[in-house]
Amino acid sequence: MNRSIVEIRNGHQHGPVTSFVSQHNVGQLNPFVLWDHFHAEGLKGTTGFGFHGHSGIATISYPVVGDIVHEDTDGNKGTLSAGGVQLMAAGAGVLHKETVYPHEGATNAFQLWTLLPKDDAEMGPVTYSLAQQEITPTVTGKESKTKILVGHHDGASSPAIHSIDITYLEVQIHPSGQWRHTVAAEQSTGFIYVREGDITLADKHLNARQLGVLDQSDANLTLTAGESGAVIMVALGQPLDQPIISSGPSIHSSPERLHIGTRNIARLSETLHSRPNTH
Repeated sequence: MNRSIVEIRNGHQHGPVTSFVSQHNVGQLNPFVLWDHFHAEGLKGTTGFGFHGHSGIATISYPVVGDIVHEDTDGNKGTLSAGGVQLMAAGAGVLHKETVYPHEGATNAFQLWTLLPKDDAEMGPVTYSLAQQEITPTVTGKESKTKILVGHHDGASSPAIHSIDITYLEVQIHPSGQWRHTVAAEQSTGFIYVREGDITLADKHLNARQLGVLDQSDANLTLTAGESGAVIMVALGQPLDQPIISSGPSIHSSPERLHIGTRNIARLSETLHSRPNTH
C-alpha cells in the first residue's frame, strides 16, 4: 500500500516568504503547524527577523543558501551554516532573533513549526540544539540521496532530537528515478514539497514550489521523479491528541495556557527592551 496526495497547495507569498500552512488549515497537518519558504536574491548586507516571541511550539530551521545566526532570551546563541538544521522548543515562552547572512546576495531557507506535547514540553523550559551539515547523515541509494534532518531513514538517524515523533528529510532523486521510504508506525500525517523538478505519487503530479498534503495513513511512500529529476522536502509526523489554540506566534492546548505563554512573552519583551543598547 502506498500513500496518496489529497490536496495540492501553491502557497501564499508575502514579501520573501511563501507560507503553506495557515490558521484555517492548521489542524489538518497536526503536529505540523507552519511551513515557510524564505527566498530572496539581490540582497546587500544581512536580513532576517528581529526579536519576536513564541510559546508552545518548536521551530526547525533549515538554510539551503546563506547562514543563520540565532540568539534568544534564554541565553542560547549559535551560527547555523547552510545545510545544517536547528531546533528550538519555545516551551512556556521565549524571544528569539534570527539574522540571515546571504551567500552572494541570496538566501534560501525553510522553517517548520510543530506542536509540543501538552504533558511536559508545551509549558516546559526552552531547549535549543543544532546539527551542522557535516554531522547530518545522508543515505545514498542507486537513484536518490536522502539527507536526514530529523528522525530516521533506511537505518540512519539524525542527531537532532525532538520531543515528538517526526521524520524530516531532504531528498534528491535522479532523472526518472524512484525514491522509497518506509513510514514509521503512527506517522499518519505529512506533506511533500517540491523544491526543484517534479514528482509523481500514485496518480498525482507535483511541480516545483508546490506542496502536496498526504492522506492520513501510515502507508509507505514511493515517489517517481520527472525527466529532469527532483529535489524535495518530506515531513511525516504522529498527530498529538490535544486541542490547537493559536494566536499566530504561540500555539497551545488550552486558552489558559495560551494566556500564560502570551503573558510570559510580554514580560520577556519588557525586560529585553529595558536594557540599554538593545536592538
